[in-house]
Amino acid sequence: MGRFNWFMIFVVPGTDDYVLIGISEKKITVFRPSKQTPDPTIPYNEIKLDSSDVLQLAKDKYGLNPGKDWATGYHFTLDSIDGLPILTVFGNDRDNRFTRISFNAQNGDVVSAIHKLPYGGGLISKRNGSDNLTKQGMAITGVVAGKNNLVVWGDKKPTQFSTTKQPFFEWSHNNGETWTELQANNYVTQAWFDINDQLYVATEKELWAGITSKSKGTKILSLDQSIEKIDYSINNHIAVLSNGKVYYTNQGESWERTIVPKLFYVVQISDDGDLVGLTEERKILQKTNDEWNEITMLNRNDEPLDMKVINNRLFITTLSGIWIRDLQEGNWRKIKVDEEVVKFVKKGEKLFGVTHRGEAIYSINMKDEGKSEKVFDARNLVVWDVDIMRDTLWIATIPDYSWEEMKIPQRR
Repeated sequence: MGRFNWFMIFVVPGTDDYVLIGISEKKITVFRPSKQTPDPTIPYNEIKLDSSDVLQLAKDKYGLNPGKDWATGYHFTLDSIDGLPILTVFGNDRDNRFTRISFNAQNGDVVSAIHKLPYGGGLISKRNGSDNLTKQGMAITGVVAGKNNLVVWGDKKPTQFSTTKQPFFEWSHNNGETWTELQANNYVTQAWFDINDQLYVATEKELWAGITSKSKGTKILSLDQSIEKIDYSINNHIAVLSNGKVYYTNQGESWERTIVPKLFYVVQISDDGDLVGLTEERKILQKTNDEWNEITMLNRNDEPLDMKVINNRLFITTLSGIWIRDLQEGNWRKIKVDEEVVKFVKKGEKLFGVTHRGEAIYSINMKDEGKSEKVFDARNLVVWDVDIMRDTLWIATIPDYSWEEMKIPQRR
């Protein structure tokens, strides 16, 4: 089920006949008869409790609240398990954790109660081979290093489906020893320092410049729709993707707008102000004058997984490796790396590569023929962002979640 697509299955009781029906934008888009092994039939007279009954029990016993962010409201399922009718209700517990409670629909006994609890999360600093974890349990969704300041942002009390419930935005003058809260009108989605060490911050629909501990800065962009992607060049050209349009500027003094020809997965801007986009069909497009032209891979069978632009160079990671292309000259060069990189993290002139499932982080060598260096083994962590400040590597991680059993009240 997606936001605009609903699928329902109708079964003929006592047979293996069923039909799958899909509905999109008030129209039936799928009608597919088929056969499957029939599920056990639950006699109606065996069901003594309905959804309102078990919901009240779940509220009384576990303080169940309606779900938010993803499974909104309360959700119910009815199954036959070991010959018993089992009615299950989904919602959030007292601590806003996603929760599933199953009841015997004949007598109201709780047969199962589980909720999803977070583990991991926090800000990791790596220096001289040793790791240190701070802000444990928080969802650190971003970290960026300037010349003198380190900035982090995220959520102090994240849930599985939201990292914007208790947002925080802080910076440190002493390499993470102490932190000072910064002001933002909304939760922060991205931040960076320009070459003059001025802090820029993007929120859901706005872009601010010059934020300090004493000033909330100056708003340089405000949009009606959410900011989907944002990029900046070394000399601080800025590109913002929102609702099928790219807004771009030279340091925010004046803005221009262009309509994108395809849905963009990534948008980038070069030092020369050239726009480059990676489409959802994994095509790379470069805006030249008023036209978008495709950049073809050296090997046409290569499919870009991610791409970034630094200075006037395009970096692309594919299954065959990492490639660099000069946007002006058009020549290609391959970068050596030991593992398959599926995601880039760009921080100014620094480029990091993240492997499958975030298990390792590489510092990408962009200068010579040398091999890129693995800087962090991130197994069992969910890495969200990374940066380096002087001799310290900073890794932003968010919690993962697992089902844990809740105490079941003694049966009557």
